[in-house]
Amino acid sequence: MKKIFLIILLCLFNSSANAGLKEIGNLYVSQETKDKINIQLEENKSKKKNKKFILYFYTDGDEYHIWDWGSAKEITDKFHEKVFQKCNKSVKKYLKKEDECSLYILDNKIVWDFVSEKPEKPKRPKRILSEKDKKPGRFFEDQPDANDDFQIHVIFSLYADSEDNEEDINGKWEQWIKIADDSIFKMTEKANKKTNTMNSEGQRFKWDYRKDGKLDISFFRFPFSKKDAKKRKKNNEGNPMENILIESGFNNPKKIYLNFGGFASNDWAYSTGFPYFSIFKSHKGNKLNTKEFGYFVLHEGLHAMGAVLPCSKNHYQGHTRGRASDLMASDGNGRNFTLDPKNDSYWAHDKKTCPDMQDSVYLTPTSETPFDPFEIYCLEPDQWKTTKHTYRKIKDKNFEKCFYKRIGFNH
Repeated sequence: MKKIFLIILLCLFNSSANAGLKEIGNLYVSQETKDKINIQLEENKSKKKNKKFILYFYTDGDEYHIWDWGSAKEITDKFHEKVFQKCNKSVKKYLKKEDECSLYILDNKIVWDFVSEKPEKPKRPKRILSEKDKKPGRFFEDQPDANDDFQIHVIFSLYADSEDNEEDINGKWEQWIKIADDSIFKMTEKANKKTNTMNSEGQRFKWDYRKDGKLDISFFRFPFSKKDAKKRKKNNEGNPMENILIESGFNNPKKIYLNFGGFASNDWAYSTGFPYFSIFKSHKGNKLNTKEFGYFVLHEGLHAMGAVLPCSKNHYQGHTRGRASDLMASDGNGRNFTLDPKNDSYWAHDKKTCPDMQDSVYLTPTSETPFDPFEIYCLEPDQWKTTKHTYRKIKDKNFEKCFYKRIGFNH
């Protein structure tokens, strides 16, 4: 299988130096990235002897790196086009950019024209901490936890110019989470009874509670306005929210973060992979409602846990294919509430080499054979401590699901 690897390092830097089809790129590439590509080239050559390899690569010279392999007996124009377009689709999907990849390896030889000096990185703006946002009962940081278990932490975020409706302190967010929690329990209970797994009990997300027993919600105001956010997207600068949240200290490897944007967004609810997923008060002109909220939390929460993986039977771009009734379906039609109807992709399946979301450490009751998304997406297997399976088929194929890996997070 062709491999796509995504590594995002530290800060935003925009460039258009990716030349295009059959054209050789010429930007800075870190030694770490060079080494990874060289190792993969040697591994591929040993596995596929007498094959010719090409690799198309995208970088902005500092922050973003994506590449895609291809091998064939003969390197044709049609084959170039196929690998080139696959790489470009990844740039668009993961980085929200329209930039193009360039040729890095041709016929087993590295052809990239390396630039020796790394470009100077501009400073990323920091979160806004203003006096007007300081209100009784509001917390700006993750508070001491009720326990040391794996948890999903809630962040209530606003743009720089968003009106503060105080949903983090007036009880509305606790109501939203209870609605989602009950909905998730019903969906998982139905799935577990059908498969006679987890003692046929429903499962819930492990929400982050403070020591006083209340839901821990962190308030966060982004350092850019709604207009600035639209401008960034228009200029293909990607979505900076997750970077700023992580740099602001929301980076506990035992937590997944639900970022609830208390503002209207042109983006649907989405997940960037472990550890973040975002849901907005209004998206695509549709106001969030209680009926669909549980669907969004479970769907995007499972994405943050890794679903749906390439090792799954019906994987298609992080979803399932051809199943209109599946909660993780890719068609986007309606709000489907059935977890893995055939139990062969991501829930209660019997494949020992591919993670089962039912076993996630972020669900309770927790499986006797759990897996930790941080371990399997961000660490090498010899560093795993909680995960009980080897999952041989996912090694080196899913680092794009680890946001920490993208920004050079030190484990």
